[in-house]
Amino acid sequence: MHKINLNIKNVILLLVLVVVANIAIAQPGQNTVIIQGVYTPTIDEANKINVSPSLIDTVYKTPDFTYNIMERRLATPFKVVPIKPAKLLGEPLNKLYSNYVAAGIGNYTTPYFEFYHSNLRSRSSKFGVHLKHLSSAGKINDYAFPGWSENLVEIYGSKFWKKSIFESSVSYKRDVNHAYGFIPANYPDSIVPADVDFAQRYNYFDATLNWYRYRLRAKEMNYSISTKYYFLQDFYHNSEHSISAKATLDWNTSFYKKFKNERLGFEIQENFFNNINDTNSTVNVNLVSITPFYKLNFGGLTAFMGVKAQVKSDSNTNLNLYPVVRFNFAAIPDVLYFNAAFTGGNYYNSMKRLTDDNPFIISAIDRRMTNVKYQANFGLGSSISKSVNFDIQLYYDKIDDLAFFVNDSNTAFNNGFTAIYDDADVVNMQIEVAYQKHEKLRFLLRGNYFVYNLATELHAWHKPSFDVRLSANYNIQDKILLKAEFVTYGSSYAKVWENSAFETKKLDAWADINLGIEYRYRKKLGMFLKLNNITASRYQRWYNYPSYKFNAMVGLSYIF
Repeated sequence: MHKINLNIKNVILLLVLVVVANIAIAQPGQNTVIIQGVYTPTIDEANKINVSPSLIDTVYKTPDFTYNIMERRLATPFKVVPIKPAKLLGEPLNKLYSNYVAAGIGNYTTPYFEFYHSNLRSRSSKFGVHLKHLSSAGKINDYAFPGWSENLVEIYGSKFWKKSIFESSVSYKRDVNHAYGFIPANYPDSIVPADVDFAQRYNYFDATLNWYRYRLRAKEMNYSISTKYYFLQDFYHNSEHSISAKATLDWNTSFYKKFKNERLGFEIQENFFNNINDTNSTVNVNLVSITPFYKLNFGGLTAFMGVKAQVKSDSNTNLNLYPVVRFNFAAIPDVLYFNAAFTGGNYYNSMKRLTDDNPFIISAIDRRMTNVKYQANFGLGSSISKSVNFDIQLYYDKIDDLAFFVNDSNTAFNNGFTAIYDDADVVNMQIEVAYQKHEKLRFLLRGNYFVYNLATELHAWHKPSFDVRLSANYNIQDKILLKAEFVTYGSSYAKVWENSAFETKKLDAWADINLGIEYRYRKKLGMFLKLNNITASRYQRWYNYPSYKFNAMVGLSYIF
């Protein structure tokens, strides 16, 4: 403080001196001022500030707080907004109708009627009814009355679950034909029978049940169980009862980690036949087989390997073992595959099997068991493009007691057929080629070529050397539907009793061309025209049984 006062005094003194000097300089002439005296400078005593420096710390201590959380539900409203369904980019589902009926009439007095009824689309069930009648009362020049009829009533249904399907059906068929394979003019009028005397009528009833799994996880059991009963009776009270059952079960297994979908299981099959002839004598035939198997997938390879143990019981009882091996290899997925198989087994030439092959057989026909000692198969198939695919299969069968049909020499007019049996080696080549262009145009070609090497018989009687079937469908704007079919069979041979001895008769190769046209006048109403055997050829599938020549049918169809 004193130091500051001293400085102020010095500044004041300096200012006074400057002012005096200026005044002196401003006076005219020379003025001299002499100051005498002694100057003694002094310094005031300094006072010490007794304050110590201090450092302020910036770290604070967190105070402790005590608090409580009060629970309270906050309302958060959520509104469900429905999602609009995605629109289909493709074509919508076509509308279905429950009923279809068609009726027509053709030359040779050929009435036709057919009716279908079924439920519409359903995720849980399916059922339907089918009725059909087709007959002809036409005549063939020189030959006996060839009239025939086919009648069918069928009811079927299915029940769907998440993993399995149960199916059932019941049907009744009544088929009538006449053994017209003789020329009445060649016999005296006194022995020529009336039409009813060479008529044959088959009444057939069957019922089937089938339960199988269609959605399968790898570790779940797979199953398929089916059973069937049928009863067949002819005009002369010869009858056949048959009960068959089949069950297949398999489970997931893992013997080798690289294999996929390995399954281990077995198949059990039972076929029982009870034949009763017109004298009430009975013949029972039983065929039981058990096949344990193993199947797998590895890359493009699918394999099935098993052994079939089969017990047949007719006049005697035998046990046979057959390998069951099947392979399928996809060399180029979805483009080229190869397959091979080696198997065998017995089957019974039942009344139904024989009448399905030849409706003109006699009632007292010899029925035997046929033993396929082995069947070797190799084939390949390919999908050349989205529109074209083909399949070729080659089979070699070694068979004991293969059935052939020959004219029965014990009938008065040689117009019935019986069966004879022979051991045979059979080579069969099958080919199938399909072409489809959208839903408008379709072609399907199927063909078989056969070579028979028999132990004792000269020829494979009534077995054609080849058969070919070509069908085509063309849809013009869903308004006009065209169908065409070409069928041809190669030559075959018949064994006929003539002049007190068996003679060989050759049946020439033949072809049949059929056309069909349907015009949909309205969406629900249509008109159709069917033209059969356009070339009007009179061919023989069975010896001395010529076919009708050209025949046509016109009719109407309606859906509702």
